[in-house]
Amino acid sequence: QSIPLIHPQDHTYTLIIRLHHNVIKTGIRIMSLSYSRISLKDIAIKLGLDDTLDAEYIVGKAIKDGVIEATIDHQNGYMQSKEKIDIYPTKEPQETFHERIQFCLDLYTQSIKVG
Repeated sequence: QSIPLIHPQDHTYTLIIRLHHNVIKTGIRIMSLSYSRISLKDIAIKLGLDDTLDAEYIVGKAIKDGVIEATIDHQNGYMQSKEKIDIYPTKEPQETFHERIQFCLDLYTQSIKVG
């Protein structure tokens, strides 16, 4: 109990709280990528949360903030991750890469004209 009293004195308490939140968000993101469906009880256990209500709130906030793409089934008590679409068979990555290269070439051309 003496450790929590040290943190407000050395002004790291806010940093520790933010770090704790980031660790939990990262854990939820990893679980959403690893499991297509996981119970809120399992999430609470894996993250060391007090109960499933905490897990439900945190998962809901992560969904709202765009950290994960999932839905919560409140009635059955689980998180359902949305299926990821593989964009690599499409032309989208090639077009995006081409746009970036074109931007770099244009920037180079403009810098040569100025210099």
